[in-house]
Amino acid sequence: MTQPEPQPERQFLDLTEGNPGLAKLLHASLTRLRDGVAGDDLQEMARDVLAGHTDLRQVAATDAYGGLLLDHYHRFREWEQNVDPEDRQHMADQAADLTADPNTPDQQQ
Repeated sequence: MTQPEPQPERQFLDLTEGNPGLAKLLHASLTRLRDGVAGDDLQEMARDVLAGHTDLRQVAATDAYGGLLLDHYHRFREWEQNVDPEDRQHMADQAADLTADPNTPDQQQ
């Protein structure tokens, strides 16, 4: 009998209200942060979260990361407000498709 493949994103099911597709996307996003896509500070935070040393709720409440995350959130919101409505709908449809079927193979961005 073979062992099931590990699902590291399961640790995020509580944050995604039990949605395995969103949990998988959250895990993938944290993996990208851990790989340094947003700089050293968020890389360290993502490494700690993925290793289970802390969780995102605790991170958001800290002085060390709360402000940094809020800054990135504001920059995202500014970008989002300037996205063409057709492009926004296309991205929303893609996100819905990705979160609807957690068994979909990982897609490269």
